[in-house]
Amino acid sequence: MPNDERERHRRASAGEFATSRRTVLTGATVGAVSLAGCTGLSSEDEGEDDEAMSWERAADERIEEHRTTDVTVRVEDGDGEPIDDARVEVAMREHEFGFGTAVNAEHLIEETEPGDEYRTHLTELFNKVVLENRHKWRFWETPDERDLAETATKWLLARGLEMRGHTCIWQRRGQGAIPDDIVEAMDEENRSPIERRTRGHITDIVGYYSDMPALTEWDVLNEQVDFHELTDLLDPGAPPTEPPRIANWFRVAERADPNAQLFINEYNIIVGDDEEHRDQFETIVRHLLAHDAPLEGVGIQGHHSSVDDRRSPEELLETLDRFVELVPAIQIHEYDTWGEEWTDEMEAEYLYEFLKTVYSHPAVQGFLMWGFWDEIHWQGNAPLFEEDWSRKPAYDVYTDLVFDEWWTEEEETTDSDGEYDLTAFLGEYEITAATDNETETTIETFDDPWTNPTVVIRIDGERSSD
Repeated sequence: MPNDERERHRRASAGEFATSRRTVLTGATVGAVSLAGCTGLSSEDEGEDDEAMSWERAADERIEEHRTTDVTVRVEDGDGEPIDDARVEVAMREHEFGFGTAVNAEHLIEETEPGDEYRTHLTELFNKVVLENRHKWRFWETPDERDLAETATKWLLARGLEMRGHTCIWQRRGQGAIPDDIVEAMDEENRSPIERRTRGHITDIVGYYSDMPALTEWDVLNEQVDFHELTDLLDPGAPPTEPPRIANWFRVAERADPNAQLFINEYNIIVGDDEEHRDQFETIVRHLLAHDAPLEGVGIQGHHSSVDDRRSPEELLETLDRFVELVPAIQIHEYDTWGEEWTDEMEAEYLYEFLKTVYSHPAVQGFLMWGFWDEIHWQGNAPLFEEDWSRKPAYDVYTDLVFDEWWTEEEETTDSDGEYDLTAFLGEYEITAATDNETETTIETFDDPWTNPTVVIRIDGERSSD
């Protein structure tokens, strides 16, 4: 699991960039669709569809249970006595949950500049990122591409963004994921260099970033269900779902960075109706655990190439429950909706339903889009922005949820006990208490829905009259 140093780094760095997010985003709705529209309800049919909306009421209840905590702010004077009628402001700075996106490292470093749309939206809308390609094996071993990866990673981490590494091993040809010498060894069925180089690469890339506190997790293995040419060579005779080699790859990654959270990433798990694919993935996960692999989570891709890939909230939850029985953590990874059948309104409606459902599940740690702007999206249809940076309806769905419905900003006065009670979404906060004469501010992080913390702010300039 990520260590305390990593968590402190993320929160301390994020403060400089996160304080203005809600101020910038709230109220800015251009060409928007309302949230009522995105749920598929109009004022005329709300009563008729009340039963159909039970999924949302249940999701909201889970969100309140798992994504919020009850907080007491107590204001005291210099003698430790309560101050009544003190003004208290509670301002959220950052979510504990990871709302993220894939980043095109080449575009970020070579084609953007301070203040442009890509950089601005990247740092305002998200707190978590993953490089789309430059941490893949062949890119990493190509000097110019590695320079891009290193420069982009440093730029992103310097702005307080948490990062996941993607991916150590992906056995699919033609995707920049396999170096040329390994492709040659595959063609020649030469196991020796494959054995040596796979271990060496995992050690190299995971170990290289082990001293960067905010790079907290790695996809050690990607898409093993359909792409297993390396393991077929290394473990001949073993089924693709149970090759002994993959557990060793996880152990190599753990030795390279004992603090990293290690994931296996797969597609067609939460998308569509491919039950056989889900069964095979479960077999792989169970195999890893049975062989003591230090597997802590699953990355579940969210590529929706067809409207037929949509699943109901109940089906989404069923899949999440299925895999959380095996591992403690889930990342929703690579979310997008593309293909000729999708309309902007359909994309917005489904994002609302999908995001609210996965956010409500306590095992889900993050939700990452696979890019947010059409111009550089791999299928030309990202969730949030058109090529000219005009906002899609899904932009308003996303920002209304993340920076309004699930965002806490409160102002109140203390009662006769010097206290103010509120319910706050998990995250980092700036809390200010003020009297007519003095003001004190503290930065607090709430990351556990069950602790019900009390924040004590002492205004030393005030003294009780007793």
